[in-house]
Amino acid sequence: MFGPDPIDFFDPAPYGALAYYGHYLFGTIALLGAFVAFAVKKGKGTHRIAGLTFVVMCGVLSLTSISMLAVNFIPPLAMATVTAVYALVGGYLALQPASGAVKRAEIGLFAFEAIGLAVFLSIAIPAVLAGIIPPIAPVVIAIIPVILLAGDVHWFLRSEDRIQLRLARHLNRMIWAFVVVVRAPIVEIAAAGAPIPASVAIVGPIILGLIMLWYFQKKYGQLRRQATTT
Repeated sequence: MFGPDPIDFFDPAPYGALAYYGHYLFGTIALLGAFVAFAVKKGKGTHRIAGLTFVVMCGVLSLTSISMLAVNFIPPLAMATVTAVYALVGGYLALQPASGAVKRAEIGLFAFEAIGLAVFLSIAIPAVLAGIIPPIAPVVIAIIPVILLAGDVHWFLRSEDRIQLRLARHLNRMIWAFVVVVRAPIVEIAAAGAPIPASVAIVGPIILGLIMLWYFQKKYGQLRRQATTT
């Protein structure tokens, strides 16, 4: 979106082949794990295995992303990596019993994402002012981090309701992590020349996330309306 991003599926340069093709491979496995986790009954063995597959593969994706960012720093990829890690770890912590260590970890995660967003905007805003990118570009990328950070504020203020809200928080943190992961290949494929409108590639996954939140709220009755951004 801004910064050079050479896209050629048959030539990984300037990235290492292992990191480049491994990123796509692990991303595919992560998405398959997510699809299974969302499709099966929650809390059962298959759900846990699929969810663990998604989390582990996203961890590996983060490592391959970091290796590529070290070669060619692309702000949207960096923001996506930070947000995916933030959402996944937050979803895991939501299921843990309340303790001082868990609460400190959640505050640390909040700071991690807030700093990442501030760094991203410090790069994006000058690019907008210089006419390098349209204003909508960083706005769309920042939407999910802002939603998640607002959800954290709600979570901290409703700490006394942790037990009631923890499943809702876990589910929609995983949904937003899924959205971040699924948006990346769509944007890359569109940038490579596929006939995918930019509005669909960039905004479509966010709309998908909102639909998924609505669907699971209806299906399980556990996602309270005020928890849709937690």
